[in-house]
Amino acid sequence: MLLSAAPLARASDILIGQSAELSGEASAKDNVEGAEAYFRAVNARGGVNGSKIRLISLDDKRDPKLAVENTKTLIDDKNVIALFSYRSTPTVQAVLPMVQERKIPLVGPITGAAALRKPGNDYVYNLRASYADEAAKIVQQIGTMGISRVAVFFQEDAFGKEVRDHFETAIKSQKMTEVASASFNRQDMQVAPAVAKIAAAEPQAVLMACTPKGCALFIRAMRARGSHPQFIAVSNVNGQEFFTELASECRGVAISQVVPHPTNIGVAVVNEFQASRKGMESPPPVNFAAMEGFLNAKLLVEGLKRAGPNPTSAKLAAALDSFRDLDLGGVRVGFSPQERAGPRFVELTVLTEDCKVRR
Repeated sequence: MLLSAAPLARASDILIGQSAELSGEASAKDNVEGAEAYFRAVNARGGVNGSKIRLISLDDKRDPKLAVENTKTLIDDKNVIALFSYRSTPTVQAVLPMVQERKIPLVGPITGAAALRKPGNDYVYNLRASYADEAAKIVQQIGTMGISRVAVFFQEDAFGKEVRDHFETAIKSQKMTEVASASFNRQDMQVAPAVAKIAAAEPQAVLMACTPKGCALFIRAMRARGSHPQFIAVSNVNGQEFFTELASECRGVAISQVVPHPTNIGVAVVNEFQASRKGMESPPPVNFAAMEGFLNAKLLVEGLKRAGPNPTSAKLAAALDSFRDLDLGGVRVGFSPQERAGPRFVELTVLTEDCKVRR
């Protein structure tokens, strides 16, 4: 399933491929809209080295098997030269062997999984902090608030278990007490057993690694029981669906962020993001998910510029590896053939009663 009916590609176009969850509740839709806003602005100025960029987005419904099939289609049938902003730990992990085998760059995956940052993943270019970085920042921050009793709520998959492990490592390093840990299956969204276990433990804070809907259902159910700890989720919940699901329960919920606030015009790339929305019939939302997509697109375009006319996968990989201290407008990134982990920027934000994100 294509996200949108993009203009037919021309022989001179640069084709970029994406497989992501476009129809589910942990949707990549906002990420894609942010990226398309940047590509649209670049194409309006004549493209890159005279060629227009075309993003081909396929829906994998967060199914690792479908993500692999989509990736084969993108490489073999669509002839893309790069993969872009794949989202979700299980699906990205599923395509990693193909990325290495085909030697095709995967730029800006929207996951902080450790597997993407291990030596040997020669074609994965990260532009976000790892989940380990997010977990450490969250735990360090709540420690300054005097919180010592915490619980962990996570989903039963590769993403949830990895973040749980990072939380537990950080909790031990800060000498806090983990009073409870509980999970749920994102296929049935039954959070009641986890709510009962965690509420009974009376934590001061609950650290969460879950889909937007799963986190929202958990928070609402906890508060309905009269349990009101500090709720903190990692950045994957960013997007309108989380705020919609929370409804009147937004106030005080904290989220870690890995890109600048999309209204912080003191950051050059945020100004650029805001400017790109002007004149668009359907502009991307002003949220962190769209901001991350915009930044990923800018990184890709900088690589394409340096790759020169008629770019190939090999030329793009070499160009990306040449960035030592690239300034994307207040966000700096450096890669090398030995290190492609990306920045480690993390900050905590809090939701207001009307679901606005405040630093």
